[in-house]
Amino acid sequence: MNLPKFLFHYYELDNGPFRNITEYGYEKAKSIQGKISEGWNSRRPNNYIDLRISLEKRIRKQFILKGGKPNRNDPFYFTLGACEWAKSWYVNPGVIKIPLTDFKTDQISFTYPDSMVSYQFYDEPKLEIYRKNCNGQVFLLSELSNLINEYGLPSEEKSRTEERLKYDKYIEAQVWDDEIVKEYKTKA
Repeated sequence: MNLPKFLFHYYELDNGPFRNITEYGYEKAKSIQGKISEGWNSRRPNNYIDLRISLEKRIRKQFILKGGKPNRNDPFYFTLGACEWAKSWYVNPGVIKIPLTDFKTDQISFTYPDSMVSYQFYDEPKLEIYRKNCNGQVFLLSELSNLINEYGLPSEEKSRTEERLKYDKYIEAQVWDDEIVKEYKTKA
């Protein structure tokens, strides 16, 4: 299977791209989350910030163990390939498309599917029906072809038609680098 050639970053146009709710710490993240009243992101559980901060630390640690060299404590989130469903997270969505080749391989990690979903499948016995051996893991760019060959490329269509793939809408990319983001932020 061919690897998608672009990463897509979805964001709220009013706030601008490349923002991470956890970037400025716990209290600021709670305040931001409390102000989101519309779109998919307004339906996050009360413990979302705790989960997100814990998960980002876990992903970063696993990424470093695999040879990753993040220069941030929290990543910027992307999808591997387009995901129209991701626009539903925002009231007024924007999207930035960046060639995968523009990223440094030691500053980008991937989860299958979304990181919150992947780790919940791995951790929660009640979600075993959806669990795959790739859940709860971080992957490097060099591992993506094998990952996709084994599990297929997630898609909205598959998630709607196959119950066991209900939450597999995309592969998430975590970008642990400010430099590439600065270049594209000025173009948004």
